Amino acid sequence: MTGFEVYKMYLALKQHFTKEKYDFYKYNGKVRANEKSFEERRDRYFFKKLATKYSGAKLLGYFVANFVNNPKGYLRSFSDDIYTDWKIHQESFTYKFKQDVNTLLDQSTFPYQEAFDRIFKLEPGKHPSVLRLYLSQDISLETLVVFEHCLGFVSDFDRVLTDPIWKETRLKILKYKPFLSIDCTEYKTTILDTIRTKL
Repeated sequence: MTGFEVYKMYLALKQHFTKEKYDFYKYNGKVRANEKSFEERRDRYFFKKLATKYSGAKLLGYFVANFVNNPKGYLRSFSDDIYTDWKIHQESFTYKFKQDVNTLLDQSTFPYQEAFDRIFKLEPGKHPSVLRLYLSQDISLETLVVFEHCLGFVSDFDRVLTDPIWKETRLKILKYKPFLSIDCTEYKTTILDTIRTKL
């Protein structure tokens, strides 16, 4: 992979994470980019260095990890440490998901089956507890993505929530979803098992 090809992947992912209508997979990562103007960029060496360091799925993972951390795509904030932390988080996510479900249930009282439904409860002028716990970094973005993929809550929230915080979070959830491999049967079982252990 050349520095210019890495740059094109960066541009495509930047479009994906910042623009509602652009989909990295739908457009197969295609963007308009000019090699001559790339060679005139001051940051071209960043992309050339990445081309020697990562390729294929690893490069995609590097960019996804950094865009999830900083959706605006400021290169100064991109780092290998963010990518390494993201990989570790992905590898232990099943365990982390169970912890997140526990955290959510701890906010409620018995009966826990109903408590789980209450974490998505919408009230005017108030964020639901699932969103509040994400915003306070008590649960992960991946957990929200799993909930959206397997249970579908974003469209319900859209009917009530109109604030910029929700809109930004919503975009993150929807844009991150295609990059995660989610087995709904496994995660639904984890939710039910976690509820049972609290009974």
